[in-house]
Amino acid sequence: MTNSLLISPLLSEEQCLDLVATEELEYISRFSSASRRKESLTWRAVVGRALGRKIRVVYDENGAPSIAGSNLYIGVSHTKDMVAVTLSTKPCAVDIERKDRSFSRAAAKFLTEEEQKLAVSNTALAAIWCAKECYYKFSRNPQLDMLKGIRVVELDLEQGRVTVEDNQSEKATMKILDRDDHIIVYIL
Repeated sequence: MTNSLLISPLLSEEQCLDLVATEELEYISRFSSASRRKESLTWRAVVGRALGRKIRVVYDENGAPSIAGSNLYIGVSHTKDMVAVTLSTKPCAVDIERKDRSFSRAAAKFLTEEEQKLAVSNTALAAIWCAKECYYKFSRNPQLDMLKGIRVVELDLEQGRVTVEDNQSEKATMKILDRDDHIIVYIL
């Protein structure tokens, strides 16, 4: 399996049944939210389709998903209408957001003064949010703070690239995909 970014609109339960393991269907059926059930079914079906088999998901101590019996890393993100998944032989992560989402209420909790200068549009703001979320997932460090622990140091929407640095001076450059109504930031 090569490193992959998989993107899909949400699927119906019927579309997922042949791609999701029975244990996963039972687990997901207990979710109280219909939208959460649909998102969870879809990303599992997308991974199952990519691997050519039904999968079982397990979670590590930080809540990160992985595929039982596999050495692949997985990253998952979803919105109300789309899922994005990364599959890789090395650590990976992804975050997806709708470009029309309002970040104004959350901005004070994740934007530094320097990042405010980069946030020249809602698309740029969405990309900054996604970059920080993606890096948080990638680092698997629950102690990282979105405001003080992760900084966007370069944002180039035209080139589809964003670089972040954490409070330990670790850097990562991620890809940005501007697709229809969504911004997707991922690292493979």
